[in-house]
Amino acid sequence: MSEPLRRGRLALAVTGTAYVVALVWSALVLPERVPSHFDAAGRVDAWSSRTSMIVFWAVIGVVVLVGLPALVRLVTRGDGTFVNMPRASKDYWFAPERRAEFQVRFQDDMEGFTALTGVLLVLVLGVTTWVGATGRDGLPWWVLAAAIGLYLVVTAVWTVRLLRAYRPPGAG
Repeated sequence: MSEPLRRGRLALAVTGTAYVVALVWSALVLPERVPSHFDAAGRVDAWSSRTSMIVFWAVIGVVVLVGLPALVRLVTRGDGTFVNMPRASKDYWFAPERRAEFQVRFQDDMEGFTALTGVLLVLVLGVTTWVGATGRDGLPWWVLAAAIGLYLVVTAVWTVRLLRAYRPPGAG
């Protein structure tokens, strides 16, 4: 019997699917010359070909949405050398009797965080595609600033939640 789909993995599957849909949409609607960079005011300040942009975004998607979860699985299988957490937490979670539980919980948490990062990637890819497909020379500066700002706030909240979730019982 297979294990139930955890929340982080489900979020990653949904985000990965959205990313693939956005990438296919981009390949279908973009003209040959597409924006590849925006300045601080939201104006396009660099261009590239559709093919190079699609390849770039495909590689980014694989590295982030596949590579990060694979890396987490790899580092949690070891003795904790490559896991950065407070010493007391590491001693607690990497004890032999809790290591398997830690691997499952931490992988799920990091798959959820990877999904969050994937949402940011989908938004940036979508905005870039929209600008390129409509022939605009940019977008309001606050669009990407708001997306990145929201991502940073949620990342900070996520980090605090993780620190609390992996604090050993009875600690602070």
